[in-house]
Amino acid sequence: MSSYYYLVATLPMLRYEDVSPMSHEAFLELCHGNISDSDYRLVRSAVLSAVGGDSPKHPFLRKWNQFRDMVVKELNDQRARKLELGGDRYRNEGDKEYRITETVRAALSAADPLQGELSLMQLYWKYLDDLGGLHTFDIEALLAYAVKLQILERKGRFSLQDGNSEFKRLFSNLQSKIKSI
Repeated sequence: MSSYYYLVATLPMLRYEDVSPMSHEAFLELCHGNISDSDYRLVRSAVLSAVGGDSPKHPFLRKWNQFRDMVVKELNDQRARKLELGGDRYRNEGDKEYRITETVRAALSAADPLQGELSLMQLYWKYLDDLGGLHTFDIEALLAYAVKLQILERKGRFSLQDGNSEFKRLFSNLQSKIKSI
């Protein structure tokens, strides 16, 4: 098991309340050449798995993906019930955790969809804290850092002004389509 004391010690601390101190591309660049090739592939797969890469080989990434899948299944299940969609197609018959069920319930009932999304991000963040808890200078610490960095990047993309602009654009397109009918 490799330890990466220097690399991890030079990384800026990540806190959920803060903005992302760097992009995940910059993080991968820092890792390249400073960790073993096999560990670099793992860190890259942590980034790629968030966008549909190969299934992970490392236990940390398997646990992370399993947790994320549990959240998605619970979201689908509760959304289907809320929309009164029948059948077993959306039913969550897999593993369940109370914290996931309650966070999803709160997120879906939030008056503001952004607040709902932020609560889901916090759930992910806390899980990563639990999963990487005692890992400080090893590959698990780098994997958790990579995923947390992506959470911060995603959170940083949320902008009230951009959201309003997109809403107005979509609403205008919808009005145009209705008028053309």
